[in-house]
Amino acid sequence: MLVKKVNTWAVLFSVAMNTTELLLSLQKDSLSINNADISLARAYAMEAVEHVPEPYKTIYSADYFVFLYESFLEIRKCRPDEIIIQEIDPEEYEKALSSIKEKNDIADRKRDAMNRFISIVHIFLTFIVKKPLHPVGMIFPGGLKITEDGTFYYCPVKDKQTETGISFCEFCICKDSEEQ
Repeated sequence: MLVKKVNTWAVLFSVAMNTTELLLSLQKDSLSINNADISLARAYAMEAVEHVPEPYKTIYSADYFVFLYESFLEIRKCRPDEIIIQEIDPEEYEKALSSIKEKNDIADRKRDAMNRFISIVHIFLTFIVKKPLHPVGMIFPGGLKITEDGTFYYCPVKDKQTETGISFCEFCICKDSEEQ
C-alpha cells in the first residue's frame, strides 16, 4: 500500500511566519524524507537529463543533485540562531508552494520524491538563506555560469527559464546576468 507523505508546511497559509518558524517546520518535514526517497529523487534527476549531451548531463543531474543533497543536510543541521530572522512574505510563499504543487505527479514515485525533496530545499534556499536554486559556478550551454559579485547572484538563463512552466526560476533570488 502506497502511503502519501504530506508536508505539514505545504498547506497554504495567510498567517505571518518568520524565517525561524519556517526553518523549524522544514526541519520537521525533512525527517519525512528517507533514504529511499532520496534514491528515487536522484534517479529522477538522472533520468530527466537522459538525452542531454555531456558535460551538461552530469552537471544537470549528478552535480546538481549533490548541491541539493548538501543543501538538504544544511537544513537538518541549521540552528535557528544562525539565520537572520525575517518575516516571510505570505503571497510569495504561497506562489512558490503553488508552483511546486503544480509540478508534482504523485503517480510517478520518482518525480513525487524529487518534488518533495526539492520543495523543502528550494523553500530553504529561497526564503531562509537567500541563495540561488543552482550552485554558483554551474555552467549552462555556451559556457555561461551562475555568478556572484559579493552583493547579488546572477544567472545567465533566469529570464529565459522563468516563463517555461517547468522551472522554479521565478522564485530564485538570482538576477538575470544581463542586469550586471
